[in-house]
Amino acid sequence: MLPLIRTLIWAPIILLTACATVASNEHDSAPYYEASFDDKNRAPASLVPAPLENKNGEDNLGPLYMRTQADYYFAVGEAYSLEGNATKAIEAFNSTLIYDQKSPLVNIRLAGEYLKQGMISESLNQAEQAVLKDPKNTDALLLLGGLYSSMKLYPKAMLQYENVLKINPSDMEAPLYMGALYSEQKQHEKAIKFFNSLIKNPEYSTPYLTHYYIGRVRMEQPGKKFEKAAEESFKKALSLKPDFVEAVLSLSALYSKQKQDTKAIALYRAYQKQNVPSPKIAEILAQFFIENESYDLALEQLEILDRSSEDSLNIKMKIALILIEQKKVIKAIAKLEEILSIAPESDKARFYLAAVYEESNQKELAVREFKKIPTSSTFFGDSIAHATFLLKGMGKIEEAVEVVSKGLTARTDQPQIYSIYASLLDEKADYKGAANLLEQGLGKFPNNTQLRFYYGAINDRLGNKDIVISQMKKVLELNPDHVQGLNYLAFTFAELNTNLPDAEKLARRAMKLEPEDGYILDTLGWILFKQSKMNESIKLLEAAYKYQGAVSVIAEHLGDAYYKHSMVNKAKKMYNRAVILETDKRKIAEIRSKISAIENQEINSTRLPAAIRPQITESSR
Repeated sequence: MLPLIRTLIWAPIILLTACATVASNEHDSAPYYEASFDDKNRAPASLVPAPLENKNGEDNLGPLYMRTQADYYFAVGEAYSLEGNATKAIEAFNSTLIYDQKSPLVNIRLAGEYLKQGMISESLNQAEQAVLKDPKNTDALLLLGGLYSSMKLYPKAMLQYENVLKINPSDMEAPLYMGALYSEQKQHEKAIKFFNSLIKNPEYSTPYLTHYYIGRVRMEQPGKKFEKAAEESFKKALSLKPDFVEAVLSLSALYSKQKQDTKAIALYRAYQKQNVPSPKIAEILAQFFIENESYDLALEQLEILDRSSEDSLNIKMKIALILIEQKKVIKAIAKLEEILSIAPESDKARFYLAAVYEESNQKELAVREFKKIPTSSTFFGDSIAHATFLLKGMGKIEEAVEVVSKGLTARTDQPQIYSIYASLLDEKADYKGAANLLEQGLGKFPNNTQLRFYYGAINDRLGNKDIVISQMKKVLELNPDHVQGLNYLAFTFAELNTNLPDAEKLARRAMKLEPEDGYILDTLGWILFKQSKMNESIKLLEAAYKYQGAVSVIAEHLGDAYYKHSMVNKAKKMYNRAVILETDKRKIAEIRSKISAIENQEINSTRLPAAIRPQITESSR
């Protein structure tokens, strides 16, 4: 409430009105002399303060001494209050009350300091004491009314404001607070009456505030009529004070309530251009522009927030993420490095910096930053996985193994570490080691589909087809739309030449989820080939080759389909392509045998009976 805020600015007034004889506290730092040993620098007897007791042992505290002590402690309290040290200010003001129990100003100041500390009951007690001491003190009445209002003791609050108006009928604060009280109690017309009384007062210096309050009251009332009245009041407030940001926020909120978001955003943007930009509006606009992917406009508002917000690191991170989204690599790196220069412990900023380095193919720098992510970070598992993957791609297998091994020792609760470690063992053809490691991971994460899928794939390397099938079925139980699981199980059935109708269903489901995946198209085409559905098979295999033209087995499958459909020249071309793409020597020899069979067929086709022509065997992946 406004009365509570007023208490924080009364210090200058009190200092001017109090008859303070401020005592110096320089004695706190002066050397101490014990009089029994040394009587240095004695002042003339006439200047020595009167003793606290007279010769008869009676108190000798005169009014001058009391006034001096009160003024001293009051000044000390003011000094501590200005420093923001409410605890010491309270102590000083309480000391003031020892020497001056009649001053309501001291109670008012105490109420304000207690309020800063959130000690509402103590603040209320002091405000009540101030009113008891001086029932006609309007400052005390307004303060007490504000405290009662904050505690929703509305009748008591209203009584204080009514007393203010009895004492001073021309007071311009009480009607404002009374209007606010009626507004809080949903007595809208009574609230408007008090606000209008201020507007009619030519001496009222801030009529824009009253128009704003009327707008807020009208906005709470249902119906188009009141919405229109609220709009008019907010606009009137802005005409009187164009830079009044609260009126802009309320008017824009009204437009949003009316589903007129375009008008709301236009109002916000106009304010930002015509006035000193508001951080509150910048925050709203930034979020709006981010949601609408207008990143350049969002950046403008975030820059405003970056200059003014106490939460600047969070703002800088948002800016960095937008720059990453815009693929402005150099600027994104600069912003992330700026964050890390301020907060080197920010694992989030470091992870994104490493990711940007990785995205921009600066692999060494990416690995360096990924390695710096602490084990306690939520990004640790992903950091180990990325660093290992990059090192593997750079041919640094042993370093990759060292990194992932240390990562697994530090954190066994990160499934991606098991997965990437197994991929390294796979790379080294240590299939049993990879299988054992994945078994350990599944012991901790039995419902992790990726670990289970990879475990099935490794068992395929080991020739354990039954385990492959059982694991892929479990993957699909956990996630029926796991595309890799669908495709792998379908292809396994095709390779075993079993359950081909089921395999076709699985592959078609996978293709529906990923219609442009060359491997899935190849799987479905190969299953149809197995079922002698040649026309559709060739169409799908041609599409697979279009998307994955650099994969040897896809070219070979298409060659097989062409050959079986008596398209021999196309088959030979595909086989030759498959040989170029293949790296496995055994597989190359197998494909060459198909080419040789075609060439022999071409030589002998004019003189050999069809029954004894060479046959092309089906390839396998």
